[in-house]
Amino acid sequence: MPGQTGKMKSRGFTLVEIMISLAILGILAAISIPNYRQWKDKAERASVLTTLKYLMDGEDFYLLENDGFFAVNIPRRTAMEVPELAYSFSAGNRTRYRIRVINNASRNRYQIMAFCDFDSNGNGRDDRFSAITNIRNGVVRRNRDVVQTR
Repeated sequence: MPGQTGKMKSRGFTLVEIMISLAILGILAAISIPNYRQWKDKAERASVLTTLKYLMDGEDFYLLENDGFFAVNIPRRTAMEVPELAYSFSAGNRTRYRIRVINNASRNRYQIMAFCDFDSNGNGRDDRFSAITNIRNGVVRRNRDVVQTR
């Protein structure tokens, strides 16, 4: 064609361009995947702490109505209604909860253990949380103390 000297139409990508694109995608993936896991574990931790708060609220109301605490075990991945504590667990629940209680004339106590299947603090072991309220002879010794035990 007259007037077009030295111009060629591009017909696709060269091998070098494709390799550079793949290298950039690899670098982005190497950066984002660990961050995604870290944020996912932090979100799971927040979910467990929120669930513990609701269970502690339920235990407080149960104590006011029944002069004692309520014990129950909630397995992982099991849908379960706990009307005594006004809470329900979905079938996708990834954490096992165990509520142990002592109810007698001189002592009312509960301990809620949450056995998680994630490691939000990076110590190499699955997390475990404990929430405790302890009332002895009408005096509150510990009230809604939540600690990470592992």
